[in-house]
Amino acid sequence: MKRTWVLALVLVISALALVNARYHERRLFAQIERAERQSQKLASDIETLRVDLTSLGAPSRLDGLVKSRLGLAPISPSQTLVYRAEGQP
Repeated sequence: MKRTWVLALVLVISALALVNARYHERRLFAQIERAERQSQKLASDIETLRVDLTSLGAPSRLDGLVKSRLGLAPISPSQTLVYRAEGQP
């Protein structure tokens, strides 16, 4: 009779251990899925930022900003100054 109780106790303990292992498995699986979704979102954000960086650094955009905000324009030959060192022809 005592052996039956020991076997029943071992069965209950192993069943509880199995339930606990399954619970942790599901929890870890959910964490992995969240991490993968976050990784995909970050990869998408990186790609968006790369496109933005490329467009922000475009020479045509910078040229327009320099002309409109700073009032700068390309120099003309009449504005060019040449400095010569002493003794240079």
